[in-house]
Amino acid sequence: MQKTVLIILCAVAALSCVTGCQNDEQDALTLLGGEPVDYQCENGDRIIARYYTLSDSSLHFVKVLMPDNDEFTLPQALSASGVRYTDDRMLTWWIKGDSAFVEMRDQNGEWQTIYENCKVISDPN
Repeated sequence: MQKTVLIILCAVAALSCVTGCQNDEQDALTLLGGEPVDYQCENGDRIIARYYTLSDSSLHFVKVLMPDNDEFTLPQALSASGVRYTDDRMLTWWIKGDSAFVEMRDQNGEWQTIYENCKVISDPN
């Protein structure tokens, strides 16, 4: 009896995997976006952001290239106003319209604004 139950459970698990593991091309996720957006901050430094989303809109994220060539990949997070991308550990990238600013944690773990009044540059050259 136990052997029969085990065989039935294995068959159900195998069937579930076969039907659940099929990948229709319609269901394949694709990555959208990625065009660079150049920002110039009030101190003259430039930041490049590339905004991405999955084709099913389940995830939005940004890759931010900082003036020192450090790059951060940040998922979108909840915000009351504007759009906030953060890893909640080190960096937050806030945008509202064509403006942005950057916050980083200081040595005490407090968020500090390090780049302010960053504006989209229409012609980055």
